[in-house]
Amino acid sequence: MQISAQITQFHGVGTPFEVCDAPVTAIKDNILVRVSLSTICGSDLHTVSGRRGAETPCILGHEIVGTIATPTPLRSASGEALHEGDRITWSLTTACGTCDYCVNRNLPQKCETMFKYGHARSEGATAHSGGFATHILLRPGTAIYHIPEAMTDEEAAPINCALATVVNGLTTIGTHAGETAVIHGAGMLGIYAACYLREKEYENVAIVDTNEHRLQTAKRFGATHTFNPNKTPVSDIDAALKELTDGRGADLGVEVSGVTIGIPNLITWLAIGGRCLTLGYVYPNADISVDAHQIVTKCVTLRGVHNYHHTALGASLRFVEENRTRYPFAELIGKTYQLGDINTAFEDAMRQEAIRIAIAPSLER
Repeated sequence: MQISAQITQFHGVGTPFEVCDAPVTAIKDNILVRVSLSTICGSDLHTVSGRRGAETPCILGHEIVGTIATPTPLRSASGEALHEGDRITWSLTTACGTCDYCVNRNLPQKCETMFKYGHARSEGATAHSGGFATHILLRPGTAIYHIPEAMTDEEAAPINCALATVVNGLTTIGTHAGETAVIHGAGMLGIYAACYLREKEYENVAIVDTNEHRLQTAKRFGATHTFNPNKTPVSDIDAALKELTDGRGADLGVEVSGVTIGIPNLITWLAIGGRCLTLGYVYPNADISVDAHQIVTKCVTLRGVHNYHHTALGASLRFVEENRTRYPFAELIGKTYQLGDINTAFEDAMRQEAIRIAIAPSLER
């Protein structure tokens, strides 16, 4: 079955996106999805700016929700039947389920044959593998989840990258009620981390960013304290965190800013025995300078996490479903643009005035 589709192709830094027609054929064992909404992630901005490489031409976009466009015999990650018209989201990466990473290391997101949506060259079988298009083909090994009926597309779209990455990372590093956390970066991941930690009964959740608007948003999502390092020196932030913790410092540091000062600052602010999670360095040559003496003498655990285990996506959907009346998740999405306006959408996103900018194949959804 062939469907008329429209795609946007990224051809390289400094070159406008090309919007073009590209018919797509439903293939056995793949699922054809009509895209409802995609959001522009920070890694998309890294690619377009040249900070992160990409094989071109490619269809970017991996924070996606959509509806199944053709009948399929396949089932969701939880074993439910999938039907044409079902509203779904899916894992950022595929996994074979049989390799060493999948079976022995519990890292299916690093599968030996892993495929990553929105990051592949657009050709042949990968011609329809990004979200900035009217349709996308889901490959075997993708974990698919139904979107709860009450959840809006705006609430759901960033879950399958930003929130799932945060949930996987925090589950890996460990969370403990009553602790104090400091988050470096008040973008989408930082804001998700703030409300997630508050729901995990963290006593203090401090967030650090140079963008005052984002700091104000973070307060609405559970941050108990905010700091702008352009206004408050690192040493004063350290003193404030120690005052909150009887002189110890933060128990948990979460780096989601992608700026190289993030980890050095967090290690400075951590207590003895503290834990530091880093998620933000999703571009190469992110060289940092750290006083390793602090890591050793403070017995700090430093852990990096990339992508996420597909079960984190299911947990993330449940988190938003359970807390959507407590936190205004949909308001994290700024303006929504039509597919044909993708160049304007990226210009808007580059200004970083909104937490996320969205692209929809049609605004009449």
